[in-house]
Amino acid sequence: MTGASERGFIAAELAMGIGLLVFPIALLVLTLPGWSERRATARVITREVARRIARDGVCDRGAARALGVTMARNLGVPADGIEVDVVCPGGAALTPGADVEARVTVRMPAVEIPGIGAVGSWSWTARHREPVDRYGAAP
Repeated sequence: MTGASERGFIAAELAMGIGLLVFPIALLVLTLPGWSERRATARVITREVARRIARDGVCDRGAARALGVTMARNLGVPADGIEVDVVCPGGAALTPGADVEARVTVRMPAVEIPGIGAVGSWSWTARHREPVDRYGAAP
């Protein structure tokens, strides 16, 4: 049996429980697909940049950056949320058989609130190595 002194405030407790427990978890769950999408975007851009540099046989960092930014925009990532870097052994003219390494760093929002924006961020880097064709690359 409950007495008058044992009455609770279920409405207030429910509102506080939802506000303090469920809402932050829901925000995290809504943010997770964005992290996965940006990681996949970084991997795709890294792979394509390395392949383009290896295919052309010339280490052009400006063209690599332009390709990365264009791909990022097409995949829904803002241009300021991505950094593209290329490591070419031997300088601008690649030697056949050498490996080109592309690195793409994408900024991930720590928590993204739909309709409002992102709060905080962290970075994730994807790397891909592509061999320069031994027979097709210009010496």
